[in-house]
Amino acid sequence: MVALKKFPLRCISTCSHRVKFGYRAFLNVPTVTLSLVHNENVSKFNHSHSVKLLHSNSTPIFYVNAAPHIGHLYTALLADASCRWKELSGQEVKLVTGTDEHGIKIQRAADLNNQSPQEFCNSVTTKYQELFAAFEIRYTDYIRTTDDNHKNAVTHFWNKISEHTFKGYYRGWYCANDETFLSDSQVVKAKDDSGNISVTSAESGQPCEVIEEENYLFPLHKFKDELYRWHSGSVVYPTSFMSLVDPYLDSLGDLSISRPSSRVGWGIPVPNDSSQTIYVWVDALVNYLTAFGYPDSLQDWPIDSHIVGKDILKFHAIYWPAFLLAADLPLPKSIICHSHWLVDNAKMSKSVGNVVDPMSLRDRYTADGLRYFLLREGVLGKDGSMVEILI
Repeated sequence: MVALKKFPLRCISTCSHRVKFGYRAFLNVPTVTLSLVHNENVSKFNHSHSVKLLHSNSTPIFYVNAAPHIGHLYTALLADASCRWKELSGQEVKLVTGTDEHGIKIQRAADLNNQSPQEFCNSVTTKYQELFAAFEIRYTDYIRTTDDNHKNAVTHFWNKISEHTFKGYYRGWYCANDETFLSDSQVVKAKDDSGNISVTSAESGQPCEVIEEENYLFPLHKFKDELYRWHSGSVVYPTSFMSLVDPYLDSLGDLSISRPSSRVGWGIPVPNDSSQTIYVWVDALVNYLTAFGYPDSLQDWPIDSHIVGKDILKFHAIYWPAFLLAADLPLPKSIICHSHWLVDNAKMSKSVGNVVDPMSLRDRYTADGLRYFLLREGVLGKDGSMVEILI
């Protein structure tokens, strides 16, 4: 890891009018949440009640199907500035980030670039590392899901939760862009002028396809009561984002956690069943344990805060705690959720051509300038507008 200098305090702070869901409020969230998770409804899920001297948080590991954009940088900045704030009070910090390198999207992206999946992953993860160096994101752990130590962690974790899994047939919608399974109520069907019907995710607008295959299934519904009790401790902040979680909590079923290797070969095989590949979200979520030494040891877990965008909240607020419960491991202390940066009131998309490259903005406004703008203007509970004139 590149050694980076201390960052000026002025680029950690923000203005007072953002107090409700802005960055000044965010900086204090982990401390507030520590007290919340130790109430009678939630403390049973954490094996230690002592306040740690280590402050730990994470970004998601970023999917390498394309180069990083301004939204990826914003998530990393939130995590980085939170750690710097804690360092000012004398705490040691741990910041986990990295890249998610398995799945069908990676297979397809590599094919389009005439590269092997590993070559493609190597080229894109380098861009993330260059971005973090350019903006002085001082991570302590950088996890790649193609690394051997992570593969070992995932295999061990699968074996831990396997007593809860069973093999069955899944037939339904799958959104390859989002790497997620969807029910009929979670898709939108539309007919064009030619009479062709398209099906997209109601949440992301990405295309969906029907798949029918034999997979390993995980009974999310078995953990419904425990998930409700965990969420009663206001684990998700801002709490307004629970409106994205509650509909899923109310309709938990069986989740497919593997894919046939004949369809998704780029991934970690299911132990003792090479016909199946572990679902990419199981693989990705375990990265947080990998960073804490799992499976050989698990020091300083649970993590204080997962910092995620609202589009992947359900994976962290429902799937991840359910998997941890099945593995008899402590749950995260908090999930800090943020909104999106929009361009002309639209979400950034390669297909639309409105993706903002942070490296090009750095060349015009400096890394310090862009850090300050994103932390000052970003509000956790509200989408931000990427208007260059404001920088």
